[in-house]
Amino acid sequence: MTKEQAIKELFGLISFYQENRDLPIPNDFNFQDEVKKCCDILEVDLAIICNQFNLY
Repeated sequence: MTKEQAIKELFGLISFYQENRDLPIPNDFNFQDEVKKCCDILEVDLAIICNQFNLY
């Protein structure tokens, strides 16, 4: 995945979280792993992203 694709994916994940945070998610989907993957590609700190966007 390129950095541009990771930005797009991360934006989608943040939007998904904000719209669906109180709803159940599929068992085969690990939100935190997906966010971590994007952060690793973008070389940004996962904890900072989670704090900035309230991804708990």
